[in-house]
Amino acid sequence: MIYVLYDKPKKLEDMSFLTSAFEKEYKEIYPEWRCTSIKQMLSVCSSTVKRAKAGDTIVCWYDFMGVLCWWLGRLTNKKIKVIAINILLKDKNTTKNKMAKYLYKRALRSHSFAATVTTEEYGRYINEILNTKANFILLHDVYHKNYTLDKRVEAKASTVFCGGRNGRDWKLLFEVAKKLPDVTFNCVMPNALKEQFLDVIGDNTYTRTDIPESAFMELLCQSQLIVMPLDTEAPAGLTVYFQAAANNKMIITSDTVTTKGYLSNGRGVLCTHTVEDWVDKIQYYLKHKSDADICAEKFKKFLENECSEENYAKTLWGMLGNERKV
Repeated sequence: MIYVLYDKPKKLEDMSFLTSAFEKEYKEIYPEWRCTSIKQMLSVCSSTVKRAKAGDTIVCWYDFMGVLCWWLGRLTNKKIKVIAINILLKDKNTTKNKMAKYLYKRALRSHSFAATVTTEEYGRYINEILNTKANFILLHDVYHKNYTLDKRVEAKASTVFCGGRNGRDWKLLFEVAKKLPDVTFNCVMPNALKEQFLDVIGDNTYTRTDIPESAFMELLCQSQLIVMPLDTEAPAGLTVYFQAAANNKMIITSDTVTTKGYLSNGRGVLCTHTVEDWVDKIQYYLKHKSDADICAEKFKKFLENECSEENYAKTLWGMLGNERKV
């Protein structure tokens, strides 16, 4: 039996596309609540492992829940297999991160655990920081068809957008904004982060916090470019990139092992960590709209061809159908 374990109730997000290519019996498990704490994850993972029998496979939408399922299976001597979808692990010098690395490392060295990564470069990065030799399967994050805003919004001249929660380098963004006083920076961030940066937010930065998705998308579409400095090599901001592409917006972001897999080869622009690099590239693409449009079109075609729901489901079934990979 194949069990597909999610991290939130079905009413919050229907993930049925994930199993659309499955060719044998499976069961989807949606928890009653959104799993936001270790305690909640352990509860759901424990009940799933208890249901599984020897030879069964548990596919986990949230990668850390996959790691937990593997450990629970190992500790209870359950001979099950686990697939963790798209590893998301940062490299930090904290006790919490060191513990996470230990848990991931042991799982990745097991023949009963398999994982996917969103880019090949990020897979090599994970093997390097964990000193592992895992054979990751490439599975780009999925590009949904409903990312396009359902109404027409005119972009305002000399405007850029940055929004989201995890992995954004807001300090660098606000430094860049001060160097570009004639450019309007539309930002959406958690209120706690806004409070943290109140002293450095300039007059040309329009900041909103904790707004509905519809307002988030309108602000994105009102901006000429998407500008997103990142503070991590791990996947971050991919959903916003996909929303931008669906609405024909060009992306300028940090050069990381993750973003290389999506935005290289003229599909976007990757920046170093220097303020000057960001300033130069933002100025250029605000002034050269045709060049920005070419980048946006290339990225959108890449996502439609390589990151569709259909490709996603087929890749996952390919892993399940090949016992040597799991």
